[in-house]
Amino acid sequence: MLGRGFVERYLELSGEKESILCVGLDPAVEGMRERYLVPKPLLDRYGLREGVKRFCLDIVEAVAPSTPIIKPNAQYVTYLLALEDLRELVEAIHEANCLALLDAKLSDIASTNRAALHWIEAAGFDAVTFSPYPGYEGGCDAIYQWAHRGDRGIFALCRMSNPGARDIQTLVVEGEPLYLRVAREGRRRGANGFVVGCTAVEELGQVRAVVGEDPLILSPGLGPQGGDPAAAVRLGSNSRGEGLLVASSRSIDYAYETLDWSWERYAEAAAKEAQRKRDELNRLRAIAFHRSLRG
Repeated sequence: MLGRGFVERYLELSGEKESILCVGLDPAVEGMRERYLVPKPLLDRYGLREGVKRFCLDIVEAVAPSTPIIKPNAQYVTYLLALEDLRELVEAIHEANCLALLDAKLSDIASTNRAALHWIEAAGFDAVTFSPYPGYEGGCDAIYQWAHRGDRGIFALCRMSNPGARDIQTLVVEGEPLYLRVAREGRRRGANGFVVGCTAVEELGQVRAVVGEDPLILSPGLGPQGGDPAAAVRLGSNSRGEGLLVASSRSIDYAYETLDWSWERYAEAAAKEAQRKRDELNRLRAIAFHRSLRG
């Protein structure tokens, strides 16, 4: 398995913070959707770019005690923030004793992937997500090489959290669903991370069985997408109750909306919700582990 140092660092931080929660950063602004938005008064006060950056930095500081890893979504940040902003964000994540995972979903030929990875590395990220669709030679091989060279994390998309993922990712290829073929090939190549939504719990257990004990599984979809955290913990963890990262973004980033708090308290609300989710996941882990001991 490539990038063992990244996996070991994650497990160390997860143990220290007693958390398998991964907090996503999705700084949405008006025009993108109806709700779950960066507070408009914040943007009016500081401007779009600086306001979004301040929002992200405040969320990082607020949630850091409850998570070992923070996941900025590239589609929300890389079109707006400059390289120096991303460096500042990653530095803040590291200073808060967390790992920085860029949810980039890289999916291109090798030369283009290398170009993206050059800037991802320059910003200081520890890990990245990618789509295996381009195949290995002249495609994702650049991503595996990046993980090997820098001892970093790479998370292969297997079964995503959206309902339409079943349209393609569950197609049967040579006798098995595509997501399992992706998991099997990724494991063979040495990937240290896989993405399976906690909205697809049966698939989550199947992927864990295929990839074995050591790799990490990132499981998004906790919150508005309706993921099942209890099933995710039970099926996605390895036999030691480790190796799972349950991701939540909107319900934490914008907890001030769901709690109906004033916008000025967005960071405080995010901290409260991150702690609540961490504690709930720990409760579910304790139940699952107790059952496994009895079994």
